[in-house]
Amino acid sequence: MNQQMKRVAVIGAGGMGRFHAAALQEIPGLELVAIADPFADAAALAAEFGVEVSDDPDAVAAAGYDGVVIASPDDTHAALAIEVIGAGSRLLLEKPVSHDLPGARAVLAAEEAVGHRVTQVGFMRQFDHAHLALAEQLAKLDALHYLRCTHRNTNTDPRTPETVIVQSLIHDINTVRWLAGEITEVDARTIPKPGGLDHVLLVLRLASGATATVEFSEDTYGYEVEVEATAQGGMVATSAPQRPRLRVDGDYRTPIGDDWFGWFAEAYRTQDRAWVASLDDVEASGPSVWDGLAAQFVAEAALESIANGAPVAVEAADRPKMYEGKP
Repeated sequence: MNQQMKRVAVIGAGGMGRFHAAALQEIPGLELVAIADPFADAAALAAEFGVEVSDDPDAVAAAGYDGVVIASPDDTHAALAIEVIGAGSRLLLEKPVSHDLPGARAVLAAEEAVGHRVTQVGFMRQFDHAHLALAEQLAKLDALHYLRCTHRNTNTDPRTPETVIVQSLIHDINTVRWLAGEITEVDARTIPKPGGLDHVLLVLRLASGATATVEFSEDTYGYEVEVEATAQGGMVATSAPQRPRLRVDGDYRTPIGDDWFGWFAEAYRTQDRAWVASLDDVEASGPSVWDGLAAQFVAEAALESIANGAPVAVEAADRPKMYEGKP
């Protein structure tokens, strides 16, 4: 085997983990050597990817590869991430950092103990062409006044507020922080449905004095993510992926679809390529564990606001020195 090849493993063989595995196998100079999932069909996975399949994620996390991707269920992220970091591997950690705030704090502490960044968190929208194009134009429009994020999902099964906020809206929260800076207050409005939430509106006060909103709808007509920014010098909005326009039943129609993988597939591939390229660098780049923890501070405030029906201040915490001035 070429000793220059980077050896990586994937933990989690659901839809997200399998996507990462396939994307990684397309990258030159990289060898996917293991996939771990205690509930997967090992024989089918081994046949599909041609790699060792383990039913012991902890063993793979502790093995010490050049890199490990964690795409397992949210409530396993923190413990596995701490094992991967402790084993000296570089890590691509799917969002959220943890399903809860204590777990996210523990991952941050583990990385701080190393003394430099070894983790990239999977906020893939920062690698999405439409979001990057908006960020580039927004930087030319002077002071931001208002940022509006919309996120329409097609989940039909009810999900708890905790799951909706930490699993889905965490992406939008990170988008706001990335494009507009720190969030200081959250006022959450919801439309409930049996067993969960049908609609969420987060009104966010930013440290800059600007306002942002995140509008999330569950069980909608299709999957869509859009961002619109109003600034002193103009407005800019993301463009949706190009789709065919149909002439059907005497009308024009543009199919939307429900494929969130398809919407962000190239962003995921770009993210994975960037992570692999960073394996030779002194430390990780891209969204950090601190970004993940800061987004979860906002998520916690949103959940408290939902419970209390009132605005809630976001926990104020100093950015650790090792994350200062880092992309």
